[in-house]
Amino acid sequence: MSQMQKKLIGDTIKITWVNSGVTPSAIYSAVYNGSETLVNSVAMTSSGNGHYFSLYTIVNTPGFFVAETYATVSSKPYKNRIRFKAVKGESD
Repeated sequence: MSQMQKKLIGDTIKITWVNSGVTPSAIYSAVYNGSETLVNSVAMTSSGNGHYFSLYTIVNTPGFFVAETYATVSSKPYKNRIRFKAVKGESD
């Protein structure tokens, strides 16, 4: 089992999707909080050669989040997700 990623509040994360040379008819990313409430959804941007990305700045609320990518290729849906925990930065 992989360890959950920790991300600092205020940081911007890059959500990515890489395909094998096919162009999706639709592709977007969505971020959900620990209560499964949608907090952000955007169309992903192509950076060429089958690579897509979107950026998400972590909100000012600590907790658990899921970032998902949704793509449609040849009428078939594809989904990928990463889980992360938003944490406050260390203070002296």
